[in-house]
Amino acid sequence: MSRSLTAVLRRVPGPSDPADPAGPDGCAAEVLEVMPAVMDAMRGAMRHQVGEQLSVPQFRCLNFITQRPGSSVSAVAAFLGVTVPTASAMVDRLVRAGAVAPSTAAADRRRSELHVTPAGLAQIEHIRHGARVEFAHALAGCTPAELNALRDGLAVLRRAFQTA
Repeated sequence: MSRSLTAVLRRVPGPSDPADPAGPDGCAAEVLEVMPAVMDAMRGAMRHQVGEQLSVPQFRCLNFITQRPGSSVSAVAAFLGVTVPTASAMVDRLVRAGAVAPSTAAADRRRSELHVTPAGLAQIEHIRHGARVEFAHALAGCTPAELNALRDGLAVLRRAFQTA
């Protein structure tokens, strides 16, 4: 085989070759490229909706407790990447604001469980609705085919990254 043909064959992408845009590495590279912009837009939309009521970390804390009722302050700290005292202070502010209610765990009376109150849930829903409106506005210029392709892609991401 000639040297030039060997060089060409070495560059032909395979199914797991990082140069293959259709393979897992190529898709991963594209996800990593676009997700920061999507996350920035999401944070911006949330900031617009949170307003003066909550800080963005408080919103993330409230949202975490909404998705995982009965969580502990330690679980909140781990999720937010902060110390337990920092998470505890944040939870205390949410409790004083009437958004979160702590309760004693039935199985272990030394453990406190966190639950979102109806007022906290209403706040979360208001913020999510406003952010959804902002995202819908950003996606309004897409064609129906593009929106369907986006839904299909999101279904793939949901399946690939679904946590138990």
